[in-house]
Amino acid sequence: MTTSTQPVFSLHYVGLNLKKGVNAATFEAFLKARGTQIPAYPGWQWSLLKGLRGERQEQYLMLYQAPSQADYDRYMTPTGALTAEAIAFWQQRPEACALLEEWKKFATYGELPTLFSTFSLLAENRHSSLPPGPNFQPDAQPAVARVVGFHHLALRAGVTAADFDRFMIENVARIDDYPGWKFHMLKGTGGNRSEQYAVMLVIESLDSLNSFHPAMDVSTEKSLTFVKNHQESERMYDEWRTMASFSGAPQMYTDYLTIAGNVG
Repeated sequence: MTTSTQPVFSLHYVGLNLKKGVNAATFEAFLKARGTQIPAYPGWQWSLLKGLRGERQEQYLMLYQAPSQADYDRYMTPTGALTAEAIAFWQQRPEACALLEEWKKFATYGELPTLFSTFSLLAENRHSSLPPGPNFQPDAQPAVARVVGFHHLALRAGVTAADFDRFMIENVARIDDYPGWKFHMLKGTGGNRSEQYAVMLVIESLDSLNSFHPAMDVSTEKSLTFVKNHQESERMYDEWRTMASFSGAPQMYTDYLTIAGNVG
């Protein structure tokens, strides 16, 4: 995978309009009834996430995914402003614009002045058993609402970004995820809340998360057995820890449940 074809991810921190009498139930009722009709740019996906556990429990995050940097740049500037092509996209869709205005009565949207961070995909587990597809698929049988975890990392003193990037790219194939889970290493590229690195874990369902980790920093027997049987992954993680912080406590992290997304 070349840099030009790597996906780009953008995280926007969404908050309720509490002074207008909005609560989580009214906002989520709107999302269920009409919010998923809001389109994404061609090739993009959006997912609205709600914190399950960790730093941002019960809070919302908008996750955008563009197929490549070029696709991202078509619609968004490095500072988070809409490009002329993005403005034209919304002008051609008045019904979608009306839905956006309705959304904004309940909460902020994934746009300025919302705090946001952008990331490129540095490495991913290519042999994950997680099927491809959107994080939110309400019409699938059974319906799909994936868990997405973000674990923020920092390099150890004296370790360069080039060293860590090289290690991750050369060793990611040693990672074995739990069944139905997929590991991604993201590298911060910008935004008004710049981040260094983040692990993004995409998990097939809340039931799958709980079967391995039913609470913060709790591992089930099923999890411990998997780790025991995949020691090469553990050796890779030990090497990782010599270069940077590892995912999970005590680092900042939040596991989110996908509660909406573009379905068109």
